[in-house]
Amino acid sequence: MELRDRYDVAIAGGGLAGLCLALQLKKRKPAARIFVAERDPHPPAEAAHKVGESSVEVGSHYFSEVLGLSDLLDGELRKFGLRFFMSRGENRDIASRLECGPSHFLFVPSYQIDRGRFEAGLAREAQAAGIDFADGCKVADIALGEGGADHILRVDRSTESFDVACRWVADASGRASLLKKRLGLARSNRHDVNAVWFRIDYAIDPDNWSDDLAWRARNKHSRRLSTNHLMGEGYWVWLIPLAGNRTSVGIVSDERLHPFAELHSFDAALAWLDRNEPQCAEVVRAHADQMLDFRALKHFSHDAKQVYSGERWLLVGDAGFFIDPFYSPGSDFIGIANGFCSDLIARDLEGGAIDELAEIYDQSFRSLARTFMLTYHRQYPLMGNGRVLSTKVIWDFSMYWGGIALLFFRNKFVDPAFMQRVRPLLQDFAELNVRMQAFFRDWSEAERGGAAAGGFVDYAEIEFLAAMNRNLLRDCDDDALLAQLGQNLALARELEREIRAEAAGSGAADSAHLSGAFAAMAAGRPS
Repeated sequence: MELRDRYDVAIAGGGLAGLCLALQLKKRKPAARIFVAERDPHPPAEAAHKVGESSVEVGSHYFSEVLGLSDLLDGELRKFGLRFFMSRGENRDIASRLECGPSHFLFVPSYQIDRGRFEAGLAREAQAAGIDFADGCKVADIALGEGGADHILRVDRSTESFDVACRWVADASGRASLLKKRLGLARSNRHDVNAVWFRIDYAIDPDNWSDDLAWRARNKHSRRLSTNHLMGEGYWVWLIPLAGNRTSVGIVSDERLHPFAELHSFDAALAWLDRNEPQCAEVVRAHADQMLDFRALKHFSHDAKQVYSGERWLLVGDAGFFIDPFYSPGSDFIGIANGFCSDLIARDLEGGAIDELAEIYDQSFRSLARTFMLTYHRQYPLMGNGRVLSTKVIWDFSMYWGGIALLFFRNKFVDPAFMQRVRPLLQDFAELNVRMQAFFRDWSEAERGGAAAGGFVDYAEIEFLAAMNRNLLRDCDDDALLAQLGQNLALARELEREIRAEAAGSGAADSAHLSGAFAAMAAGRPS
């Protein structure tokens, strides 16, 4: 490949965020000259940090509809939703644990993505689209131009170095965070959580953890296809199926309750599983010789003071921020962020003024990240309370499908006029969510030590949630969208009253009543 002397856009990093940005921009501006520098050789080697991407509705819609990557997704596993097993006793009998998940597929598809294979496909798509993709290239330095001058990337490749001039530069370098460090934009947050994860060359299937035939048969598809979460006080364990009958296993924990020193190696993590999730430990131990890789990250959550600038630079993906992997929001944020970035670049290349818009988009994205943080910060202790957590899951889904996802599916984040109209509604959503996240903490503390009864919260059969999921696919004009958001807000307020009433009732309310009450509230049926 012969590089050009100058590009409209240079992207430092050819992982998921960087390649998706290049493809989205190329679809928006086919004549744009785009360069992507990727540090690792391609096709990417399978490595621990490429273990998988458990996508949910926004990310899946971004890949399939915005980027047109349905052919790539056809090679991945269709995901059977997010599934949660609440802690009970010593966690030795999965069938006795309260299960919160879908019994059947919902309307909007999502996928379990093998990151290495998917990114190799993205690179091929980029090259086919006319994007200059250079692998084995390390961006050693980024010199930002002043007063409209080009930015310059210094790139090291094998034994040579060369400079790349560009009008726009996007830092997609992951946790290397080249521009964030250069510009002093790092911002710490108080979300002190750690993660370790590894892959095993074996298909871990929770359906095989119990001989209870009724329990095994209550879902229409294999639980293995879900992103399975094993929940406990201060932690959750993920089980993500990968193509080729492999499984990604991860432990995410609050430092105050499960110190990183107890998890930082595979042997330590396995001993931790013995103590906290013995059924999982038994399977992992039986296949420990099939472990493929291991990685640990201490205090992985990080933030940035700014992510977009009218001076024509951008931070995307992990180079800007990362909150938490619970609920699998990673590809959601890539889709939302890349939408802002593509719109800014396209408007500038078309000769438009972007200084004010860059500030609006920067504030909007960072505000969205702060709103998401409420879902996680100080919430890990309540993960051991199945009654509270199963209720919170339903609440969080209603916030997601009823608000953020609906706006993304209608491509409204990059419609400043509409976002100005909807601002009061979004403020009401945010204030309501702040109130409820605090309530969940208080409720859990009040019922501390109480074990959730077993049972099944089948959220696919909770009518108002199913309707919110289905409505993501319904086309509508701006007025109808505003009306739908207003209805969803009213429903959320009704849901708040229902949850508070549930919490004020008997502390031993079972999961069947919990799920049935919410379904009845939305559908008008007696519970």
